[in-house]
Amino acid sequence: MNTIHPDTLPFLRELAMNNNREWFNAHKPHWLEIKEAFEAFTQGLIDEMVKYDHSLEGLTAKNTVYRIYRDTRFSADKTPYKTHVACFLSSWGAKNSGVPGYYFQLGCDEAYGLKGTCNLGGGIFMPMPEALAAIKQEIFYCPDEFLSIMNEPSYKKYFGNTFFTTKVLQRVPKGYPADWEHADLLKYKDYCTAYTMPERMLASPKLADEVLKVWKASVPLNLFVQRAMEDLR
Repeated sequence: MNTIHPDTLPFLRELAMNNNREWFNAHKPHWLEIKEAFEAFTQGLIDEMVKYDHSLEGLTAKNTVYRIYRDTRFSADKTPYKTHVACFLSSWGAKNSGVPGYYFQLGCDEAYGLKGTCNLGGGIFMPMPEALAAIKQEIFYCPDEFLSIMNEPSYKKYFGNTFFTTKVLQRVPKGYPADWEHADLLKYKDYCTAYTMPERMLASPKLADEVLKVWKASVPLNLFVQRAMEDLR
C-alpha cells in the first residue's frame, strides 16, 4: 500500500516558519509531489475501509483530502496556509463537520485542539443540535450496545474509555432522568474517537496498516451514529 512522501512533515515544519505566498510559490512543485503522495495514500485507505463501512462507497481521495489554503475571511490569523494535511472519510460524502466519518491529520499545528504531529480517529465532531439529540436518544434506548462498543478491547486500546469532545455538560440534558445510571454518556457535545500516533510511525512502511487498525476500532461507533442519524439524511 502507498505511504506518505518522506518530506511531508519537514515541508510542513518549514512552511510553518515561512507561511507566506512567496515562499510557498517557490516551493510549490515540491508541495504538489507531497500532495499527490498523500492523495494516493488516502485512496488506499478508502479502498480498505469501504470493506468495513459500506457508507464510504464511492468516495475518492479528491473528495476527502482538505486543501492547504486557509479560509482567513473570519480569522484574526491571516497566514495563508495550513501547516497540516488531513483527510476525512465521511459517511455522507462531505468533508463538513457534523457528520460521522474517519479523520487523519498530519502536521505541526494544533488544529481543532488536537496535539502532536499525527492524529486520527472517527465518530462525529460538532453535530447539529438535531443530530446530537438523535445520538443521545439512541444511547438512552440502547445503553448496553453503546457500552459494549466502548468496552471492545480495540476501542479501549486506542481511545480509552471516553470521547474527544469540545465540551462535557455539567448536567444531564433536559428530557432525561438525572439519576439514570449511564447519565454521563449523555453529557458530551461530540462523540469522537481520537488517537495520537507516535511520530516514528510516519516513516514506517506499516503506517497505512496502523491507520487502518485505529479507524477499524472506531467502525462500531460510526455505525451506531449513522443509525441514530438515519432519519436526518
